[in-house]
Amino acid sequence: MSETEIALATLSPDECRALLVTHRPRLGRLAFVADDWPLVLPVNFAVDGDAVYFRSAAGSKVAAAARCERVAFQVDHVDEVWEEGWSLLALGRLHVVDEPAELARVRRLPLRPWAGGDRPYFLRLDVVSVSGRRIAWP
Repeated sequence: MSETEIALATLSPDECRALLVTHRPRLGRLAFVADDWPLVLPVNFAVDGDAVYFRSAAGSKVAAAARCERVAFQVDHVDEVWEEGWSLLALGRLHVVDEPAELARVRRLPLRPWAGGDRPYFLRLDVVSVSGRRIAWP
């Protein structure tokens, strides 16, 4: 097969949401501006409805959430053997979860940080748009 036979397809919003829910490991990248510079950090995540949740220690993510910053969240999958994969981008505003009923619900989600240390803050990304692409051999 030649390079021209590789197919690049746009994923529908529903396909993107399905990938967010089913993708393992639940690892993505949260992008936002901190101290006037772009910052992209790896994060574990869980999805509930149209929201994506993260846990965090105090720091730049919590500060961005406290300001309800506009952020980007990116997740991808790469098959290195077949040189195929997909990537999706969710845009929205980041919030600190502080309402007791929502906190109780979020604590039951499969949201376990890989990094050590205390992660007492729960953050919610209210997704306003999601887009993605898949690259694969036909």
